[in-house]
Amino acid sequence: MRVLTSATLVASLATSATCSWMPVAPVLPARHEPRWQREVRPRQDNSSTDGWPYGPFKTQGRDVVNSKGEVVTWAGVNWPMSGETMVPEGLEWASAEEILDNVKSVGFNYIRMGYAIQMVDEIYERNGDDVPLEVTMIMALGYENGTKVTNEIVSKNPGWTPQTTRFEIWSDIAALALKKGIFIHPDVHVGKAQWCCSHYDGSSWFDDYNFNASNWRRGLSYVADWAKGHPNIVSMSLRNELRASWNVTDLYYNWQTMVGNMSAGAAAIHDTNPDLLITWSGMQYDEDLSALTTKKNILTAPCYQCDAIRDALRREPVYFDLDSYPFADKIVWELHLYPMSNDLDTGDCAIVEAGLYRNGFNALGIEPPPACDITGDCPPAQRLTPVIFSEFGHAQDSTLYNDTLQNCMKEYTKKHSVSWMMWGLAGSYRVRSGVQGLADTWGLTNFDWSGWNDAETIDNYWKPWVQAMNVTTIG
Repeated sequence: MRVLTSATLVASLATSATCSWMPVAPVLPARHEPRWQREVRPRQDNSSTDGWPYGPFKTQGRDVVNSKGEVVTWAGVNWPMSGETMVPEGLEWASAEEILDNVKSVGFNYIRMGYAIQMVDEIYERNGDDVPLEVTMIMALGYENGTKVTNEIVSKNPGWTPQTTRFEIWSDIAALALKKGIFIHPDVHVGKAQWCCSHYDGSSWFDDYNFNASNWRRGLSYVADWAKGHPNIVSMSLRNELRASWNVTDLYYNWQTMVGNMSAGAAAIHDTNPDLLITWSGMQYDEDLSALTTKKNILTAPCYQCDAIRDALRREPVYFDLDSYPFADKIVWELHLYPMSNDLDTGDCAIVEAGLYRNGFNALGIEPPPACDITGDCPPAQRLTPVIFSEFGHAQDSTLYNDTLQNCMKEYTKKHSVSWMMWGLAGSYRVRSGVQGLADTWGLTNFDWSGWNDAETIDNYWKPWVQAMNVTTIG
């Protein structure tokens, strides 16, 4: 039996099918520091023991705790910024402050902001200069619409100009959110800026054609360094919805490749900013963490792309030991669940709970649900670790009240104090899948961000759910 620890990781990867891993790419030299560094020197860490949010945070058993030892609970929303413009959606319709006030009015205390590694790649390509607002809009939307949307954003947000850069906009949003007691969570949503996710989008797996693993680690380090300037950024993600690539089919979609690359990514964050929590997602569109939470042989369980690892059955077992890593008390498992899941029965609440337990929520130390007697394969976790729902969603209308999966998840999070972030905030997108001005009925806002898609469900579904979570607030 082999245990995959931080000490054995490099040697293991050198002989296994995890060719993506390599040393972390260097940071920009001093002369190439990005504008946000040259103009406003960031804090040296995310510590805020003298004031909210009382960082740095860490994990303690199944909980996230602040520097005072108090348990922290989040309930929040996804605010996309990983589309082609790489600027948070909606800012041409409402100011950043108005949007954040609306988020706060629901009771949300956490915003997961998906970004593209392309944002950082382009800074390196420009010798340290970030991309201005007008340039990014024109490149994504064309000259006419790009100029129009730029002017609308500046009109709604008069503190910005067409030359304000993408990271400056993100920094201003994070600073405003801090004043309102809202956490900001940078989430690597995609490699190339575009709508996510599919097996064909090139961002599926390590070294897919839009997912250069070296650039990904470089981007993690960059954002972790930028986060030092924002005390309310207490966490960031490694990667959104890992899945098999159907474009490049020899990338070894299996647990060992995942562990090697995700451990290297976590090290890139932790070495740069050791204060940050790191959310670690699972396989199969982030629905499965079972091999890691239950300490199964990661060579075989469960057997994804079995043909590529058939000889593993004859090899010494390999197990992942989180406690051996320097970031062990910073890892938070994250899982997603949608009605279109192929791997879980989402039509029966008892079966859903058994599936959630088996796929990673056993790490909370809860009792196996009764339906485990039906489904089987509900082993206990190897260690207590926080687990959150960082994505789930549904059309924003009255059908929420009768949807089995949504209401099962709602009761599950309340019963087990599971933090969550629903998808999503945006009722419209500047551009998505090639369509400009696309409406999204799964978004909380209406198309022009002047109100909610369904105010009744905001008041009678989302607000009561958030209130029941007893979330951590600035007060």
